[in-house]
Order: sequence, then C-alpha cells, then structure tokens
Amino acid sequence: MQYMPHVGSKNGVAGAPLDDRHTILLFDNIESTGAVKYAYMVIVFETATKQPVLFVASEVNGTAKEFGGGSHFLGVFEEKGHINMGSSDDWGDPRKFFPKAMQIAKDRFLGKSESANPS
Repeated sequence: MQYMPHVGSKNGVAGAPLDDRHTILLFDNIESTGAVKYAYMVIVFETATKQPVLFVASEVNGTAKEFGGGSHFLGVFEEKGHINMGSSDDWGDPRKFFPKAMQIAKDRFLGKSESANPS
C-alpha cells in the first residue's frame, strides 16, 4: 500500500475476521511518527499476506482552536490515497469512532447491502 499513516507503536484493542479474505484490527494509544497525530485507528489486512489494505484513522485536529471544526478528522487511507471525511468531536470518542470506522471497512469490503444487514 502506497498511502499509509506514519505510526510507530500502537495498542491492539480488538480484532476479528472481516470476511474470508480480510482481518480487521482496532488500535488506540498510537505513537505518531509524522506530523499528524492519531487517537484511534482501524486497519484491515489481507489475511493471507498480512498486508494492510485499508486504514481508518481518528486524526487530531491541531487547528480546531484557531480555525474551528471538530477535535478530530476521520481519515481513510486506501491504495488511491488519503480521504478526509470531515471533522467532528465524535471521532475523538472511541465509542463513536470505532463503530463508524468498522462500518466504513465493511462497506468497502462487504458492500453496503451486506454490511447493512444486522445478521
């Protein structure tokens, strides 16, 4: 994957198979090694190769006090690049960030119709 967040150590919170080809892992206590600081992250790996194929990150908004906006951005890293999905204080709350990030991953790999099914 060409576009990835710059991180060092991170604490694994949970993980599970996403489908028969992918595994999803949740992280907190992330050590950022670049300019962007991360609060939480969800990473999807190809199970066979153990290579990351998607990152969904809670990115700290260091300019929120000066320019407004939410405390954290919702960032998605995929092969095509980085997508900023907007800022909100919600993305700084693990109880709101993790469900949203997992839904993004499910929509990407399972399709919106399958991931919307509660079964």
